[in-house]
Amino acid sequence: MPLIRVVKVTKSFREESLPVTALDSVSIEVEEGAFLAVCGPSGSGKTTLLNLIGCLDKPTSGNIYLEDDEISALGQKELTDFRLRKIGFIFQDYNLIPTFTAIENVEYVLWLQGVAPRERRRLALEVCERFGVAALAFRRPWQLSRGQQQRIAVARAVVHRPRLVLGDELTANLDHKTGQELMAFLKELNKEEGVTFLYATHDPVMMGYADKIIRLYDGRILE
Repeated sequence: MPLIRVVKVTKSFREESLPVTALDSVSIEVEEGAFLAVCGPSGSGKTTLLNLIGCLDKPTSGNIYLEDDEISALGQKELTDFRLRKIGFIFQDYNLIPTFTAIENVEYVLWLQGVAPRERRRLALEVCERFGVAALAFRRPWQLSRGQQQRIAVARAVVHRPRLVLGDELTANLDHKTGQELMAFLKELNKEEGVTFLYATHDPVMMGYADKIIRLYDGRILE
C-alpha cells in the first residue's frame, strides 16, 4: 500500500465572493521512501496540495489517506494530533522561534508531544550532531546564516521521526550553492534513513533531485 493516496481531491475557495478552484479532482500516490517534487507555476495548486496532505487544511471533496488513516475525514483536533505525530514540515521562511535557541527550536515538537525535558534534549542534540549543527545549538536564529537556519529547521522537522516530511519552496530564500547543498543533504537523509519527502518547487535545478515529479497546472495534474 502506498504511504499516501490522494483520491479525486478538489479544493475550492472564495475570493472577493468569486469561487476559485485551487485543485480539481487530483489523484496521486506516493510510495514510502519516495523523494518526490510537486512542480508548477505560481497558482498551480502546489501549496494547496501540500497543505491538504499535511493536515493543515481539509479538501472540499475527495479523500486523502496516510497509510490506513483517512486524514480527510478527521476533525480539527484529530488533525492536529495526527500532524504532530506523523508529519514534519520545512517552511520556506524557516519559522524558527526567535526567542528560542537553535536547540530549543529543534526540541519544540517534542515539547508539544509531552516528551520529558532530559529525553527531548538528548534527542535534539543527537539530530543536531547528525546534521552537523551541534556547535550552533545555543545560538539564537538571528546569529545563524540562512543555510544554518534551514538545517535547524530540517532538524526540527525530523527529530520526532515522522512518516512524511513536507517542504514548500525549500530553497527560495537561499543562494544557489546553499540550496544545492541543502537538497543534497535531504537526499542523503532520504536514502540513509528512508524518510519520505514531498516538496513543492518551480526551480528546474531542484526538480532534478527528485525520483519522481508531479506537474500541476491550474489545479490539475499534467503528468
